[in-house]
Amino acid sequence: EVTFDAAIIANYDDMSGSYTCNRLCLEAEKRGIRMETVGVLDTVITDDGIINRGKVIGGYDFVINRYKWGHVKDAIAGSSQRSYNRIDVFNIYVNKYEQYRRIRSGLFDKPRSILSNGSVEFSAIADDLGTPFVAKGLENSQGSEIFLIDCKDDYDKIIAEYGSGKEWLFQEFISASRGRDLRVFSVRGRPIVSMIRENENDFRSNFALGSTLTLFDNDDVIEGITEEIYRQTGIDFVGIDLLFGKEGYCLCEVNVMPGLKGVESVSGVNVAGTIMETIRGDLDG
Repeated sequence: EVTFDAAIIANYDDMSGSYTCNRLCLEAEKRGIRMETVGVLDTVITDDGIINRGKVIGGYDFVINRYKWGHVKDAIAGSSQRSYNRIDVFNIYVNKYEQYRRIRSGLFDKPRSILSNGSVEFSAIADDLGTPFVAKGLENSQGSEIFLIDCKDDYDKIIAEYGSGKEWLFQEFISASRGRDLRVFSVRGRPIVSMIRENENDFRSNFALGSTLTLFDNDDVIEGITEEIYRQTGIDFVGIDLLFGKEGYCLCEVNVMPGLKGVESVSGVNVAGTIMETIRGDLDG
């Protein structure tokens, strides 16, 4: 019996190739939730409302946001009873600089960082952070717009490609964690499953770039980190990426719309089901 209507906000209406969208829809259906996928790129806002392929939409019991940019996603989420992650929180922590600025803990370090556009001289960054250093776009996904800068030529190339006006978060390179990090999937401050991601061919360890995955047993430190990040941010469902520093964990970033394929395939844990069970508890409560 269907008792609630919901939507996943994604790129397109047809996300049949998306493992994460398919899994969330399947687990929603098991719990009496009718969930459709609404593509931001298939939707417009007019004086008549939010229009998706000629039909007025909105007013869902809840939405799950899996799209990063623009006002259309905000309008869909704002017309719904609830959003996951909460849209105001999502819009803050989708940005890597805001993560770096706001999240702190005695349980992990953070790499030295500089926020700047491409007008800053390479030498100024190198003098502060050392070389190589990392250049991160502020709202990228799956390892895109992340570069290891060894020399001035590397720096000049990305500035030429993206323009001097683009903002970057330049960060100290944690060499001890090259091609290796720890992804912790957290639900309301509780670590559900963690895995080490390793890539022998790239300094980035994203699963989308071909990393191998190995289960990691959570300990008291990981539990403390997930609790603190939830307390500080209010992000219900989050992927926390930790680097392995010389003296302990170092925060790489948090992912407010983590994919489920890697974590479910390596662990066998029904993460999509845990998410939908949590949301269903909110609706019933």
